[in-house]
Amino acid sequence: MRKDVVTMVLLTALAAWCLVFSGAGAQTITVGSKDFTEQVIMGHMVADLLEAHGFATNRILGLGGDDLVFTGMHRGEIDIWMSYSGTIYSVLLGNELVLGADPDELYRESQRQLLERHNLVLLEPIGFNNTYVFVADRSLVEKHGLTKVSDLIPIADTLTLGGSILFMGDRQDGIRGVEAVYGMKFRRTRAIESGLLFQAMQLGQVDLIVAFSTHGQIAALDLVMLEDDRQLFPPYHAGLIVRAQVLEQYPELREILGKLEGAIDDVTMARLNYEVDGHRRNPRDVAQEFLREAGLI
Repeated sequence: MRKDVVTMVLLTALAAWCLVFSGAGAQTITVGSKDFTEQVIMGHMVADLLEAHGFATNRILGLGGDDLVFTGMHRGEIDIWMSYSGTIYSVLLGNELVLGADPDELYRESQRQLLERHNLVLLEPIGFNNTYVFVADRSLVEKHGLTKVSDLIPIADTLTLGGSILFMGDRQDGIRGVEAVYGMKFRRTRAIESGLLFQAMQLGQVDLIVAFSTHGQIAALDLVMLEDDRQLFPPYHAGLIVRAQVLEQYPELREILGKLEGAIDDVTMARLNYEVDGHRRNPRDVAQEFLREAGLI
């Protein structure tokens, strides 16, 4: 009940926000994002790209979850949002995840179902795969000879695992899936705001974390990613979701947004994320700098 009330309040706020900008012009496109660094960077990147081609944009960035942004798209309050194939397939479309799913097949099926069931178009992949990954300090890895997630099974009941609030919720690809597929329970699990995961590990509040593979701190802090050897986590290839009605109204959007197709690989996205999380730069500045360096604006 409390969750429903909170969601209603957020949706009301979103609607009010959109109403403020309703007179911004016939070619105004609203770009949405969730509330973690990568999403905000990419939201700015999409908006800047559109503005460079003559569109006005509303930026509704930093929203709290998939359901909120997805509902905003259904209500016509958000026109474009970057999401991930695994999230689209399992969370937005409600399909059961299959272990070891083929990345291309999962992406194509997500495209098909989004269009048929929701009249939303998933454009071609941007290039990076932001999947979940177990991350541990090198000292823990060397002490226990860890290389893959199943190596944690004998010691899981002695460890505290940190993960995002979404990961620790009731998701197939979250802690519920870890316990089912790997058959292990940790001594303690902690739901932590995504931006504070690495800080929690550095402060010794958790022994290891589940992070995103494009988190820039992984390389910067010399942390180790463990192989998901039972292939619990599906591919999370990033792609832009656009309302079909908007593409029909502005067909040139396909070509403009298509400039991002294959433009950002895992390493590049991790670097951009670290510019914000590590060097404390403004996400919009980072997005704009990338577009200029890549010759996209």
